Amino acid sequence: MGGNKRWYPTMLALLLVAGLIAAGGAAGKRYAVEAGNRRVELAMPYPEIRRLAGLTGKQPGEIMELFREQGLTTVFFPEPTVEEVRKSGEFMVLSGREVFFFSRTGGEFGAWLGSLVARGIIGADDTCFFTSERNSAQRLAAQLKIKAANVRLFSRPEDSKAVSGKTENAAVASEKGPGSEKGIYIVCTSTDAGTLAGLGLGFPAGPLRTCTLAGLRAVVQLRGWPGATQAGLEQVFQPLQEIPNLSAIAFYGSSVPGYPHLLPALAENVQKLGVPVAQIEFHPQKGLAGLAALLDQRVLRLHSADPEELKLSSFAVLRSRFLLAAAERNVRILLVYPVVEQGSGDCLAQNLAFIGALKNELEQKGLTVGPAQPPAPLAQPGWLLFLMGLGVIAGGLWLLWQAGLTRFHLLIGLAAAAGWTGLVAAAPQTGARFAALAAAIIFPVLAVQTHLRSSGATVGQSMLLFFRTTFVTLAGALFVAGLLADTRYMLKLEQFTGVKAAYLLPLLFLAVIFVWRGFGGRDFQGVKAADVWLLWGRLGNQPVLFKWAAAGLLLLIVLGVYLLRTGTQEILPPSALELKIRSFLEYLLAVRPRTKEFLIGHPFLLLLFYTGYRDNRFLPFLLLGAIGQISVINTFSHLHTPLAVSALRTVHGLWLGGLAGLILIFCWNLLVCRKKNKDRESGNEG
Repeated sequence: MGGNKRWYPTMLALLLVAGLIAAGGAAGKRYAVEAGNRRVELAMPYPEIRRLAGLTGKQPGEIMELFREQGLTTVFFPEPTVEEVRKSGEFMVLSGREVFFFSRTGGEFGAWLGSLVARGIIGADDTCFFTSERNSAQRLAAQLKIKAANVRLFSRPEDSKAVSGKTENAAVASEKGPGSEKGIYIVCTSTDAGTLAGLGLGFPAGPLRTCTLAGLRAVVQLRGWPGATQAGLEQVFQPLQEIPNLSAIAFYGSSVPGYPHLLPALAENVQKLGVPVAQIEFHPQKGLAGLAALLDQRVLRLHSADPEELKLSSFAVLRSRFLLAAAERNVRILLVYPVVEQGSGDCLAQNLAFIGALKNELEQKGLTVGPAQPPAPLAQPGWLLFLMGLGVIAGGLWLLWQAGLTRFHLLIGLAAAAGWTGLVAAAPQTGARFAALAAAIIFPVLAVQTHLRSSGATVGQSMLLFFRTTFVTLAGALFVAGLLADTRYMLKLEQFTGVKAAYLLPLLFLAVIFVWRGFGGRDFQGVKAADVWLLWGRLGNQPVLFKWAAAGLLLLIVLGVYLLRTGTQEILPPSALELKIRSFLEYLLAVRPRTKEFLIGHPFLLLLFYTGYRDNRFLPFLLLGAIGQISVINTFSHLHTPLAVSALRTVHGLWLGGLAGLILIFCWNLLVCRKKNKDRESGNEG
């Protein structure tokens, strides 16, 4: 493209500015949504409350009131299974063979059981649930009729002769009020024990009533079942509508009930409850994202930390986990399991103090302990996505321009704009993800390439170049934050894709650009295949010293660890020492900077600005220095982290990385001076 076409770079600059303004507006809306969603619920599982009551000799209601005074807002009710109703004492559970044994004990009750066995009403392979509470028996029978096979309910009221072999309706026909008729009730089913063991048996009314009287809210966790139907879902959800203080509903297992065919019916029943769905962090469930879409993203993120499962006993470690989840990952329900250890003193007092301290620290971080609500719906209109995408395209064209790839430049831009227009019209969300990935790749390369020189700079100039480079990288981060400013990403129902590519491709592109320059190529204008083969030949004929081979191997190891430590799931977890350093930085700075930024990327980039990219021996510095810029964009790619937290993390990384860079430059100068002195001494000796 001729030099007289000065309008072209001006047009790219205007498109880039327009895209950044659009991205800033979208990011501003996201910030407003995050700022308005700061209430967190502190919850405790009901089985743990019951366990504390047993350890202290108090009633569950008393335990609830004590925890409420310290800041607890919610009780978490997992739907009980056969084993759990047995442990709680709500039912005595016997097999048909055990019932036959008890029928031989004699007496009126034994004779009644014997008649049921003799007439084949209770079979040897049946499972039988015994209770003295009619309401419990009715609830269980209703649940099992939906989820199990061949369910029967029998009763033997205390004030009458045995009622044998009658169905549920006949056996409990006389109503004297809720649970008023005492007696012996038996619910039987022929469903095999393995299937029965995983079924939810409904939520007992007594604990829910106690929760209400204690002034606490309730979250119920519903279990799915094989062969769910639309009618079955309606029957299971109907009793939940009677819970007055229901805060949210969660689901148990790897998928939501009725997945995949009954999601609309499930959503309809959840809407009748008028509460959001709880998304349990680190426990993905099939169908939850689809259900959330049908519910307009009415989702609350829930974080759970069971000390026994996690092998944790330190209140400090648990408190740190909860604070990070609430402040940095948009978690709005913290499910707290009490720490109960033998010989630990007054465990109730310790856990009450823990809840109180957790509440205070949450409030210090600007969060409010109280009834949580899902974030306000947020999505970007197509025209705004279109403007942001044009800005990303302009950045990519600017990168090609600076690299010297100006042939067909205008044609490439027009084709990219046309393709982007069609993508936004046909699949805007796919387009947004694609454009965000492109921004994450383009802008770190553009930033480093624009500011890195072959000659060195002073310390002050190096600092200025470092901040200017990061400013360009942050433009890419703004595009990522704006393009994906959507409730689905904030709730982690959708995630930024291509994380590995966004880490690896910028390094690859920078290596190609600067290796070419290191061998005398000013830019890529007019590059032919013969030039590439010539460069390859020159590389192949270069002698390799052992020290450079060792340095290259070390660089490969560092880059390998770097890739293994990226992504939503770290393949290589941090060491114990690094975890301690992280905890210290979190305590000191409130928001911890990323290690790869302040300890690796930023210092080496500063050193590279100071020394200049003189030749390809400085390639390791280039790759290590670029890691920091790539990490800056990746910080803003964690879309479930509030923007304010990501911004503060970046600021801490910059000043700490700058300080580490100055120390590295000082060490470099010491090494250079030492080498010069040795060379001078060798010359004098010669």
